[in-house]
Amino acid sequence: MSNKLVEHKESKEILTGNQKKILFWICFIILSIAFITVWINILLTSKAFNTQMEEMVLGEDYYMEDIVITGKRAEDASVDTISQNYFFYYNNGKVNDYHKRMQVPGFVYSEYNVGDSIAAYTTDHVSYSYYKYGILPDTGYTNNELMKVAGVLLGIGIFLLALFGVLSKKMNYKK
Repeated sequence: MSNKLVEHKESKEILTGNQKKILFWICFIILSIAFITVWINILLTSKAFNTQMEEMVLGEDYYMEDIVITGKRAEDASVDTISQNYFFYYNNGKVNDYHKRMQVPGFVYSEYNVGDSIAAYTTDHVSYSYYKYGILPDTGYTNNELMKVAGVLLGIGIFLLALFGVLSKKMNYKK
């Protein structure tokens, strides 16, 4: 064995300080543009949905019909069972017939029993909703809701990137 001392070599950084700043600002700008674009898309789509709902004519574009409640079910909305979703089944819908159920508020759920009839919105006389917005096209409405999730995630990403930038500057000042 050798008694030689091992020289400590400093590891080389992949990016220089200027390159890190440029990369930080590029990421921040891209995330910010994506965030703004997503939320503008959400606002425009929501406005289009509201306009569509206002222009719909009862008896032509949608209908109000009394349906008979053939089943009721309350489901936990999350693992912690703090909140619940309430559903009425219609047209002999069973527990897993998702196309034959409509979600209702808790106070409505407690007012009605199986066998009672309730007024509901429909466009096709097959699917019913307690809310007028429930008759919007499923894919368009679902995509808008998913865009809201993407907008929130982008906002979190921008916040974390900004936090990282602030913390890394503070760490550089301590050196």
